[in-house]
Amino acid sequence: MKDSLKKYINDHRDEFDNLEVPDEMFDKIMSKLDSSTPSIGKTRSIFSLKNWAIAASVVVILSLGIFNLWQEKEIDNTVLATKQIPKKEDEILTDTSIPKNGLETIKKQPEIKQNDKKILAHNSSDYPKQSIDNQTFAEENYNTEDENHSDKANAIELMNNEFSASSRLQGITLVRNLSNYDSKIIDLLSEKAISDENTNVRLAAVSALEIQRRNPVVIDRIQQIFIQQNDPMVQKELITFLAEKQSSELSPEVNTRLLILAQDPTTVDFVKDEAYAVLMKY
Repeated sequence: MKDSLKKYINDHRDEFDNLEVPDEMFDKIMSKLDSSTPSIGKTRSIFSLKNWAIAASVVVILSLGIFNLWQEKEIDNTVLATKQIPKKEDEILTDTSIPKNGLETIKKQPEIKQNDKKILAHNSSDYPKQSIDNQTFAEENYNTEDENHSDKANAIELMNNEFSASSRLQGITLVRNLSNYDSKIIDLLSEKAISDENTNVRLAAVSALEIQRRNPVVIDRIQQIFIQQNDPMVQKELITFLAEKQSSELSPEVNTRLLILAQDPTTVDFVKDEAYAVLMKY
């Protein structure tokens, strides 16, 4: 095909060379060139906007990538700092018992096969607790003893107050809170029951002694108070207490005193009735 066209052009070359370009042809070509110039500028401006858009997209993507990398780096630093914090003993034991690969299998600690070692380990774990319990018990007893000693000292000081019956009553109230009475407390209560000028103090002292009614020393002391007592109110209280005892527990002096009160015409009627009731019982 190309050879035939070439041959045709060569054969008719003279005809082609004789052809003249029309005068209007050059003007048309120039006018087309002039009209095409704005389209080139437009194409270039559009192409520039696309380039700017692409460049802006690239910058945004790079910025996002850099920000994500920086954030991941901060997280890694935080995790690393957290891992570097010293762990408590319990956490260390927990970490060593759990595998790092995330499996739920827990390592079993080697058991001591010897029974003696197991017993020793068990006892050694209980020893601190027993020591703490013993120490707490000792401290409580020590505090109780201190408190009782303080109450006793305050009670004695108040009962020895000769100017205030209310203070003596307050001291007897403190004595009633004591678990046991020593000889000094018993002697002081006996003195107040016999010779105190206030009847209420005498009655309170007798009532405080009756709390220790199972103490043989207190029982003997109450009988002595009854023999020496002249206050009818206190006599009635003492006779009520003696009526609870067996005749073998009462001394001959007490029985004689009861008989005298029952036969004495000057004895108050309610004391005389109480004395007869005890005598008729025996």
